[in-house]
Parts: sequence; C-alpha cells; structure tokens
Amino acid sequence: MTKIADLLDRDFSKPIEEIIKVNNADQETVFTELTEYVATDRIKAEYERLFAAMAAAPKSPNEGVGVWISGFFGSGKSSFAKNLGYVLANSAVLGHSASSLFLKQVESSRVSEYVQFLNQAVPYEIFMFDVQVDLSVQTNAEQIAEVMYRVLLRNLDYAEDYDIAELEIELEGESKLGRFQDLCQQVYKDDWRRIRKGNQKFARASALLHQLDPKTYASTETWLEIVKHRPSTRLTVKDLVERSFDLCAQRRPGKAFAFVVDEMGQYVARSSERLENLRAVVEQFGKESLDRLKARKIPGPAWIIVTAQEKLQDVYNYLATGRIDLPKLQDRFKHQIDLSPPTSARSLLAACCARRRARNRCSGSCSRTAAQP
Repeated sequence: MTKIADLLDRDFSKPIEEIIKVNNADQETVFTELTEYVATDRIKAEYERLFAAMAAAPKSPNEGVGVWISGFFGSGKSSFAKNLGYVLANSAVLGHSASSLFLKQVESSRVSEYVQFLNQAVPYEIFMFDVQVDLSVQTNAEQIAEVMYRVLLRNLDYAEDYDIAELEIELEGESKLGRFQDLCQQVYKDDWRRIRKGNQKFARASALLHQLDPKTYASTETWLEIVKHRPSTRLTVKDLVERSFDLCAQRRPGKAFAFVVDEMGQYVARSSERLENLRAVVEQFGKESLDRLKARKIPGPAWIIVTAQEKLQDVYNYLATGRIDLPKLQDRFKHQIDLSPPTSARSLLAACCARRRARNRCSGSCSRTAAQP
C-alpha cells in the first residue's frame, strides 16, 4: 500500500527547523537548508535580478549596496538572505560547494551564470548575524554600527572587547602580534584567545606588553593605566566602514565582504535614530566601496543585506518623524525584495506537492497550481 510519505520528495523523518536562524553554521543544518530549498518562479526572478546587479557591480560600480528583504514571519526571508550569504561565500558543505547545492535547487541558467562569475571573480567573506541576538544586553542604546563592528572583530578572530582588539590591531600592524601570542603561551601556559576573554585580560595584557617592549611599557601596569585614562568614545560610522575594509584586507586579502543581518526590522522599527544610523552605515559603505573599486583596491563592493517583516516604506510610515529623508533612504536600499504571502504560499505548496519522479502521476497539477500568479 502506497503511503503519503512515499509520494513526497522530503524525508519527513528528519527534524524540521521551525525557525531559520542565520547564525546557525552547523554543516548538516546548512546542507539541509540548501538541498531542501524550494524556489518559485517569483523567487527565482528575484534571485536573478539581485545576482545580476551583484555580478555587474565590479565593472559598473555605484553606491547602491543596500538590500532590504521583507516578509511576514515564516515567509522565507531569512532563508532567502542566508542563501545569498552561502552562495557568495561558497564554502564547502559536507563535501559540496554551497553554490552547487543552491543552483541544483533553483534550476535557473541565468542565476547559474551570475553565481559562477561571482564565485570565480569576486570571492566574498560573509558576516552573517541576527541583530537581536548580537545586540548588547548591557545597553539599549547600541547603534547598528557598533553591533556590526563587534561581529566583524569576532569573525576575523580579533577580540570583541574594543580595547583588546585595538591592541591586537596595533601589534599586528607592527608585526609583533605573533610574538605577543607566543609570550602569552610561555608565561600563562594558555592560548591568548582564551586569556583575552577572561576577567584578568587587561592586567595580563599589560604585563605581557612590559616583557615584550619594556622601553615603551616601563612597568607591568603601564598599558593598563593608559586604558583606564583613555577618554571614552563611541564608534562612528566612518570608523566602522574604514576598519571593515582595512581589517578584511589584513585578514582576508583579495576578498570582498558582505554583511547579512537578520531581523533588522525589529531593531529599527520604533526608533528613527536607529533607522537613520542604518541609512548612514549603508551610505558610507556605498561611497567607500565605489572609491575603492575605482582605485582597484577591492574585487567587489561591500553589500549590506538586511531582513525585516515590514517593507522599508512601511517602516518609514510607522515612524513618520520627518527626521528621515525618504528618497535618500530609498536610494540607499536600491534593491528591495518583498516575499509576499502568495509567494510564500506557493513555496509551501510546491514543497509539499513535489512527488518523487518515479511516482509522478499527479505532480503536474500541483506544479500548475503552484505556478499560478
């Protein structure tokens, strides 16, 4: 007797992720997300449009590096954004390239052409995170630039603490970081990456600097005192952008980079200041990308890809403070994709009605239903 499970492509014995999390990098999870992804004609068209713009950007650069992906809860916006990150990075997933797994599911010659070009000509480093998860619990006033910088530091293997990271960056620029790390292992019998997370990180770093360079750091507390008396300053948008390009050039030479930020809509929804800060971030990344591309310093622009439940226009209408210039905001996010309810419903229908090819008697009617506008 034929069972319903025998007629469906999906193996329902496997656990189903109720919520797609962009910060879940488990190989088996990523493999499942890519191999079970279903793209409707509408979704394929959106991918074609966006990948076409990304492929054209290196030779025809502009400041339009913002991508706003909207859709209600469960619409697939996070999956859409994650796939962009997977494809641009094209990392190995259980022995397969991420792009090959994605392209097999999408089945679009145009998308394949753009993706293959990007993977060969513009290698990308991807910084993917959920802003609600990475937002500091210590303060409610943290700007998106500060969250992005902390994620950048973490992914590039710098300390997340700003003062410790500044020390690492300075030592690296002077070609002393390796010696500093070796000295840490010798003195404290532990790896610097563990030491820099502990409660004694500042005291121990100061003591190590004294041993490493006693002329500059006369005592074991010299650097510690410098940090204590250093004026407190906030990271600016310009700082974030310049540091992002400079640190990626140092740690990921020859690569472009992109940020994929999930749930940005929740972050900016009730704060015109946060929305304005986001606009400024995207604008500065666009300008700096354009300048560096023209100078041939980078292979591709820095894309800022965000997701939200609301369309960008709806977020602006909700705030309606008059402080934000709508045309300027729209101009920063030239690429706006809305995964509308019909699109999501068709994705679900296509996924559930996909029959095994050997048992294909009723798949035609399901496909026709899923393809209806």
